[in-house]
Amino acid sequence: MTRRLAVALALALLFSSAFGQEGRYADPQGRYTAPVPAGWTVEATPDVATLTRATSSDGVIHLLAPIGEEMDVVAAALAILVDPSLDAAFAAAPMQATPVALPDAVWTQRLYVVGDDLVAAISLERGGYTVLVLVQATQPAYAQGVNAAVNEILLGLEVMIPEAEAIDPADLPYALEEVAFGSPGATLAGVLSLPETPGPHPAVALVSGSGAQDRDGANPALPGYEPLRWLADHLTRAGFAVLRWDERGVGASTGDHANATSADLADDLEAAVRYLSARPDVDPQRVGILGHSEGGALVAMVGARAPEVAFVIAMAPPALPYTEVVVSQVERISADTGMSPEQVAEAAGQQRRVVELALAEDWAGLESFLVEVTAAQVAALPAAQREQIGDVDAYVAQQAAAGAATFQVPWMRFFLTYDPADDWSRVTAPVLGIFAALDAQVALDENLPAFEAALAAAGNDDVTVVVLPEANHLFQRAETGALDEYLRLEMAFLPELPEAISAWLTERFGH
Repeated sequence: MTRRLAVALALALLFSSAFGQEGRYADPQGRYTAPVPAGWTVEATPDVATLTRATSSDGVIHLLAPIGEEMDVVAAALAILVDPSLDAAFAAAPMQATPVALPDAVWTQRLYVVGDDLVAAISLERGGYTVLVLVQATQPAYAQGVNAAVNEILLGLEVMIPEAEAIDPADLPYALEEVAFGSPGATLAGVLSLPETPGPHPAVALVSGSGAQDRDGANPALPGYEPLRWLADHLTRAGFAVLRWDERGVGASTGDHANATSADLADDLEAAVRYLSARPDVDPQRVGILGHSEGGALVAMVGARAPEVAFVIAMAPPALPYTEVVVSQVERISADTGMSPEQVAEAAGQQRRVVELALAEDWAGLESFLVEVTAAQVAALPAAQREQIGDVDAYVAQQAAAGAATFQVPWMRFFLTYDPADDWSRVTAPVLGIFAALDAQVALDENLPAFEAALAAAGNDDVTVVVLPEANHLFQRAETGALDEYLRLEMAFLPELPEAISAWLTERFGH
C-alpha cells in the first residue's frame, strides 16, 4: 500500500458518513459509551470491546480505555490486538499522524500498514487514561463500510473520564492576574504572571507563531502543545513577570483575526509592551519581547521601531523574505516525504510560480495554474483513489479555487511582501536568537546567516545565538524534524530551550 493510498483512506475515515445506529455499548468500568453501527456486533471483556460484522471478517474495530500514556497504550494495543511482532519503535513511526477534531476534543489518528491491512489508531489521553479506537481492515473493507462505521463511532463516542484536575493557581509559586489592554482595532484579554519576589519586576511579553492562537499558544492541529504557557511558567519561576494574551478575535479578545495581518499582530505586541511598562509592579527599563516562528518576525518589527524594548528573544525566527521561506519549506517537506530530487525540484518550481502569480495579483492565472497542477496530481493517483474522489473535474476546480482564495486574504498578501531582514537590520537592543538544527519550516542553514548579517548591519554588538541540535521547529526533541513527526513526539520543549532563555535573561536583566 502506498503512502498516497494511506492518506486517501485517512481522509475517508474522517469524512465518511453513514448512520444507522441500533444501540450503544456502555463500558462496564464507566469510562465511555459508544454507538454500535447497524450490522455490527460487540464482543466485550472488561478491558476491550471488539466490533465485527456478521457479513464480513475483513474489518475489526476495538474500543478500549486503559490507564496509561497515549503512546504506551497505542504500542501495547498494536502488539496485543494486531500483531505481537509490532514493537514500540513501530508504534512510534506511523505512516501518518494527524489531528481529528471531534465534538468532545481533538484526538490523534495514527496510520500504519500491517501486511495487506491498514491499521488506524485514534486516541485521546485524558485524566491518566488513553481512550483508543483501533481499526484494522483491508482496503476494500474500508470502502465497503468500515470507514462509515468508524466515523459513526467517533462522532457518537462519549468519554466519561474527567479531565485531569487542573492546577490550582493558589498552589503556584507566583500570582496570576487576568488583564486586558487596548490595541488599534481590538481589546486583548490575557493573563499576567507575577513572581512572589518584591517588584518592580523585569517583564516579558510573549507572542506565538502563525494561526489563531490563545494565551497558551494552543493550536488545534497540535493537541497538547502550549508553548506560551510553558514559557510563562518557567520564566515567572525565574523571577520575570510574563504577559500572554488571546490573539485578536480569539478567546476573550475582541477584533478580527481572519482579516488581520502580521503588521496588526505586531501592533498588538507593541500595545502589550506599553501596558507592561505602565504597571507600577513592572520595571519599564526591563521590558522585553519573545516570539516564536512568525512571532520571531513580530518581535523584529516591534524591536526595530520601539526603543523602549529592553531585549528581544526570537525562537526559530525567519530572516529571509517570506517568498523564499515558503519555497524552502516546500523543498524540505517534499524531501522529507520521500520525493526524488527531480520531484522536489518540480514542487519547488510550482511553488515559485504560485508566488509569482500571487504577487502579480493575477488571480485568474493563479487559479488556472492550480487547476493544471491539481489535475496532474489526481491523474497520477492509483485508480482506487481516483474513484474515491468521485467527480474529478469538480474536485480539481474546487481545490484550485480554494487555493487561489488563500493567497488573497490580507495575512497572506502581507506575508508574501515582507522581508524580516529589513527589521532585524534596525534592532539595536540585546538579542537572543534560538534556532533548531532540525527545523523544516525555518531552515537553520538559510535563516541563521541572514539573521546574523542583518543584526550586524544594525551595528548590534549584543547578539547571542543558540543552536539546539536535536530540536525541530516546535523545539521538541526530534529525530528528523519532519512535520509528520510532530504528533508522535512528546508535546514538550527540550529542557535546554527554557533553560537557555532564563539563563540569558537572568544574567542581563534579573534581580
